[in-house]
Amino acid sequence: MTISLSRRSFVSILVFGLSVVAAATFSAPSRAEGDPGAQQFVSEMAMQAIQIVNDSSINRADREAKFSDLLLKDADIQRIGAFCLGQYLHAATGPQTKEYLTLIQNFIVKVYVARLSGSPNDKFVVLGSVPKGANQVIVQSRMIFADGSQPADVSWWLLKTEDGRFKIFDVNVAGVWLAQEQRDAFTSVISRHNGDVGALLDHLRAQIAKADAGELPPLKTDEAGQKPSN
Repeated sequence: MTISLSRRSFVSILVFGLSVVAAATFSAPSRAEGDPGAQQFVSEMAMQAIQIVNDSSINRADREAKFSDLLLKDADIQRIGAFCLGQYLHAATGPQTKEYLTLIQNFIVKVYVARLSGSPNDKFVVLGSVPKGANQVIVQSRMIFADGSQPADVSWWLLKTEDGRFKIFDVNVAGVWLAQEQRDAFTSVISRHNGDVGALLDHLRAQIAKADAGELPPLKTDEAGQKPSN
């Protein structure tokens, strides 16, 4: 069973917790339990993403720029980037690490924003949240599709910063933690090139260039979904 390209792509950017709501109508939670602040964070981020992606008054470049700003504000890019390098984290030089963080942000924005689609009648519902350690929260939500397809449950792994704000670290879709999936993909590229982090940078540049040309790379999660293709 696979999710259609638009649906699966729609949730795949959730590696960094943003796109599942990008073309959805926000719905008030039907059962909000747990940490109200964490749930409000997810709700507000959702509405901001909706406004950006559905803003027909600006061009693609401007949407990408605004989406990039939202990503920097609401996702812990440095921690996600470090996690995705896995055992190769300390193999990168200073300049490579700096370029990698820039490329991974561009990779998310260009590759995944291009995939966003969905019905304006789809709904995003926050169900509740549970603590995960002292400064972490899992927020549970659900996508309800207007076409009657099976709803998609999504869990958001949030980190609480010292000043009390929240940052997205990972998202679980169809039982898969997506940052973990991305780490598997990135470390596989480096491993195939004898531990050369530069190979991953080349890979990211190539994927970004393809996205600019309208050629979107396949996603591993496209083949592990809960909903059948349309």
